[in-house]
Amino acid sequence: MDCNLYNLKKLDDIAQGNKEFIKDMVVTFVENVTNDIECIQSFKSVENWTAIAETAHKLASNFAYLGATSLHTLAVDIEKKVLMEHNLTGIVEKTDKLCHEGILLVGELKKDFCIKGEN
Repeated sequence: MDCNLYNLKKLDDIAQGNKEFIKDMVVTFVENVTNDIECIQSFKSVENWTAIAETAHKLASNFAYLGATSLHTLAVDIEKKVLMEHNLTGIVEKTDKLCHEGILLVGELKKDFCIKGEN
């Protein structure tokens, strides 16, 4: 089930091989990531960078558990640039990339785990 977009080793270690638990967690992650990406897109339209950074913080945890390393790094970078450095340079592009790749991740997880729903 692993692919380039994610690696479930960390989640598998936590689940101790319980496949039902893993699927339940993946379903929850898919729902959370989908909602958070929608929020980021809404926040971006009104240039609410602080809300984007806070949502990126939430996404970073989900991406870490999913082994989506590049997305985790990107989410942390967005949060850091906005909240700690107050640097908006490149934030629109980084936010667009986070949303695009997050949607790809959700699609891959839905396909691999036979999860029905939008996206």
